[in-house]
Amino acid sequence: MQDFRTVMEPNTASRLRHTKKNVLKDYVAVAATMHVTHLVIFTQTKLGLYLKLCRLPHGPTLTFKINNFANCRDVLSTVKKQHTHPSLYLMGPCLMTNLQPEEGDLHLQLAAKMFLDMFPTITPHEAKTKSIQRSCLIHYDDEEGLFDFRHYAIRVVPVGLSKAVKKFNKRKLPDLSKFSDVSEFMTKSGMLSESEAEDDPSAQVTVPPNRKASKKLGPQKSSVRLSELGPRLTLKLLKIEEGLLEGNVLYSSLYAKSAEEKLALEKRRRVKKQLKARRKKEQEDNVEAKKMKKEDHKKKCLEGMSGEKEEKIVDDDAQYYREEVGEEPDIVFPYKIGQATHSAAPSHTARTRHAAMFTTVL
Repeated sequence: MQDFRTVMEPNTASRLRHTKKNVLKDYVAVAATMHVTHLVIFTQTKLGLYLKLCRLPHGPTLTFKINNFANCRDVLSTVKKQHTHPSLYLMGPCLMTNLQPEEGDLHLQLAAKMFLDMFPTITPHEAKTKSIQRSCLIHYDDEEGLFDFRHYAIRVVPVGLSKAVKKFNKRKLPDLSKFSDVSEFMTKSGMLSESEAEDDPSAQVTVPPNRKASKKLGPQKSSVRLSELGPRLTLKLLKIEEGLLEGNVLYSSLYAKSAEEKLALEKRRRVKKQLKARRKKEQEDNVEAKKMKKEDHKKKCLEGMSGEKEEKIVDDDAQYYREEVGEEPDIVFPYKIGQATHSAAPSHTARTRHAAMFTTVL
């Protein structure tokens, strides 16, 4: 997974961390803001490894089974000279494929369209040679029905130069301690290795000079060479779904459904969608009802805090008088904490009893 993120640099989330709290709808919600167009999902089950290629935000979804794979570390370990450096990944790779979006079967046309949309479009007359440093190869084998994915670094090497001359062109000079003259180094037999044999003329291109010293010589003929970076993937297309990881199955290589089965599946999917919408509406109604009930309860509590509290204090004083004195109170003194208000002038006995009760309460 991390190797595939490296392939799609710099147009990928290389440091994305998936947690249990994140779900698919969270990624879809932020896809438009982040200008994300495709989602590649790797899954593993007891039966094998799978790769799902999704077009955001509404699909379609292509499901592949990974028959074979090799990591970047495994590929680079088999290469004698590794041509990899950080500047390779400053620009996105170009795509080489034998798939055509307007030819072949419908499922192959859709697969070709999905792959082409994942990589930047290159205009031959406007593209700069320096910006094309990597390439991805997607080759479809019609006989076996497999997709081969490869990742290469592109190098442009001058044509017609011997190995000795190429070493002098580099910044690091070769070791000449074993030679008495430079001519011996230049004419030494075996300087040309098997990998530096003459390239195919179809792989030769004319590129403008890069350095100021070589501008006087004009355009030079060079050969294009590829150095594999990895990873390697061998994929088999299993099915194509209409939506984002759901919806009608447009193509399936494992099972071909009849018209009746497709109709029954569509009916079941429609019923499931309606049931989901009904449950969602019920949940929203329940949440709204609880919210209204909470607001009403809060309002009643705020209204009753002023008047009901004073009445309760008065009733408690009258009951306290009955229990302590044993008689019914003649006049009830409604008061608040900190002050007493008299409604009438009580008798001397009642005034004395009330004063004692008032002092006890305070």
